[in-house]
Amino acid sequence: MRFPSRLLGGPLVYTALMWAGFYALVTLVTLGVALFGTLRISGWEVATQIPRWLALFVGVSLMREFLPLCIAHGQTRRQFGAQAAVTVVLYAPGFSALITLGYLLEALLYTLLDRPQTLTGAHLFSSPTQVPLVFTEHFVQGLAWIVAGAFMGAAFYRWQAGGMLSLPFGVALVVLGESAIGGNLRLPFLRSALDFGLAPGVLTALGAALGCLLLGLAMTWPIIRDVPLRNRVS
Repeated sequence: MRFPSRLLGGPLVYTALMWAGFYALVTLVTLGVALFGTLRISGWEVATQIPRWLALFVGVSLMREFLPLCIAHGQTRRQFGAQAAVTVVLYAPGFSALITLGYLLEALLYTLLDRPQTLTGAHLFSSPTQVPLVFTEHFVQGLAWIVAGAFMGAAFYRWQAGGMLSLPFGVALVVLGESAIGGNLRLPFLRSALDFGLAPGVLTALGAALGCLLLGLAMTWPIIRDVPLRNRVS
């Protein structure tokens, strides 16, 4: 399999298509609230709780779908590991760019509707039009979630039910990334149990992103370096 057309291109194209449909749905809901209710907050801010789960799914699919496919087509596990790491690093800015674009398109919509695009959560940015800060925040978020997904996906692929043991470490990677950007996880009991006490900021966020990446790679490589291929159940 030639890189990056399949390993990187596939997830990016899939994410872009999902984003287009998701944004259209959010826009319809936003218009409905504006016409039949009171629109006072950014609908896209609320909706972006969902895309990070897509980043997690992409990370899982790298190990559960692409790993056996690439190895079966003649790649070594070392080659796949290197290409998967590049995929993770390059997927995150693509993910972030789509989220940032969503905010900008919503800003245009709210201007046309003459409604305030008010933010309600904690962010690195105070306005959805602060593009560099919006991009940085969701880059860190996307990287943390896809790395966590890849790590847990590798563990479940190799050990099946034994992969449950990877969940606390995967969640810790997510919380590390979210803590650095002031993210509001909808899992308060996990947030309090794994509170890294980070003060949100650009440098802190980028440092946390690097930490998530290095920790994730360090934990994932020993799992896949000699992982046996599993026969699919038909």
